[in-house]
Amino acid sequence: MRRHAQSPSLGMIADEAGVSRAAVSMALRNHPRIPESTRLRIQKIARKLGWKPNPLLAEAMSAIRAGQPSADRVTLAWISTDDTRDGWRHSHFNLRCFAGAQQRAENAGYRLDQFWLGDADGNATRLSEILYTRGIAGIIVGPFHDRGRIAMQWDRFAAATFAHTLLSPQLHRATDNQFASARVSVARLHAVGCRRIGLALAARLDHRVADQWTAGYLLETFEEGLAHPKLLHRPPDLDEAEFIRWFKRAKPDAIVGTDKRIIEWLATAGIRVPDDVAFAGLDLADDSGEVAGIFQDASAIGASVIDLVAGQLLRHERGLPEVPRTVVIDGRWVDGATLPATKPDPEWVEKSAMLLATGGTAAANLPALYD
Repeated sequence: MRRHAQSPSLGMIADEAGVSRAAVSMALRNHPRIPESTRLRIQKIARKLGWKPNPLLAEAMSAIRAGQPSADRVTLAWISTDDTRDGWRHSHFNLRCFAGAQQRAENAGYRLDQFWLGDADGNATRLSEILYTRGIAGIIVGPFHDRGRIAMQWDRFAAATFAHTLLSPQLHRATDNQFASARVSVARLHAVGCRRIGLALAARLDHRVADQWTAGYLLETFEEGLAHPKLLHRPPDLDEAEFIRWFKRAKPDAIVGTDKRIIEWLATAGIRVPDDVAFAGLDLADDSGEVAGIFQDASAIGASVIDLVAGQLLRHERGLPEVPRTVVIDGRWVDGATLPATKPDPEWVEKSAMLLATGGTAAANLPALYD
């Protein structure tokens, strides 16, 4: 088989395969007009000749075939599904995800534009037609406010999404390591002397991350002999009056949760943080140290979603994946003013670091802590 220092032309591949240049072009793009057996044969010959796909060129050519101007040739679509066009921007996590995705897209030669499902009157098929007509082949499905579904014409696109808010279809996704985050939070509170560590979390929010926060909390409190059913407060949504009633019944000395309003509710009830009860947030808005807890690396999560889409474009893949992949990004613990001013036990500090480093599975690495 001949080898070429440069990537072979369509004509070289066509001559080797005994087909037309048009057939080679369609085969390398996995076009359904070319029978699968023929596509695979041509692709195998192309690889032997040294052909490698160029994602920017591939997407540019897709746009050219759609008659689009050069400015739109490598556009990726960020699809939002909220009730309003900018509803997704109310979440600090979403904003950081978008910023990370936008930066990675620009670095890779793509452009990331927002599209709102409402502009298509909530009709995903119509939105699919709009994107396809504009020559857009890569889409990022932004986080849903509540878990939901979207029925795009998936065979036309390479796609990925965030966390577990998209119920169907199953796409490649990137997400925070919520399981490890919850374990780390319990371990760090344990390290500063807390023994009645409660979880106050809206079940609706936990469902968005496949209940991984609760799972991590339950495992860590069970492993350390701290588990008690009264310490778990997980209504569909948090309510101030109901929360305070739970607090007075359960009497936790520390609380793990996602809602910063908890600190305000406690203050209104005359309960001081951290003097009377410590608090660790599972989804900090910033890493200033005002609140202790986990700062999710949303920027890296957004960048990873772009990588997932770009990889599919590079491989000329379209449609729903046979084996959806999940990229898990570890968050970062931030010490803050909501923890007691107590020097933490170094063993538990070590454990919390190991939990993040091992994706929440550090118990086997630190057997001495369980003797």
